[in-house]
Amino acid sequence: MNKLVYLSIIIIALGAVYFLFPQEQSSSTEVTTLEEAVLMAREENKLVFLYINSQNCPYCRMLEEEFSESEEFQRVIHEEYIWITLDFTKNLNLARRFGLQGPPAMIILDQNGTAITGIPGYPPEGVRDVIAMLKEVSQ
Repeated sequence: MNKLVYLSIIIIALGAVYFLFPQEQSSSTEVTTLEEAVLMAREENKLVFLYINSQNCPYCRMLEEEFSESEEFQRVIHEEYIWITLDFTKNLNLARRFGLQGPPAMIILDQNGTAITGIPGYPPEGVRDVIAMLKEVSQ
């Protein structure tokens, strides 16, 4: 067969997989503003985990890799928090509001949008420090 036929078969197969096995959507991926996150936190009786990052931040990439690899982090976030990620450079007013000098930053907010605690910068123990903060606040 020629390359066009193979390509067509692959595209059809991938399309079928997409429709037969849709990805589960978590609430954190639907939230695009801090206001939406606070409203969702009220509705679901959760707290807000605000993660502030930047595309040019190597420490952000390290944290994001640790977030994705830690099952404990994922479990705690899913059960207790609404997670929203915002870009530092696109949200300078938010950075000023929380007194941030730069990314990364992790801030826990209550259901009124008030900061409870946070970690500015890359934590010494990485995701383990973030998990400890999440558990301490949600108890």
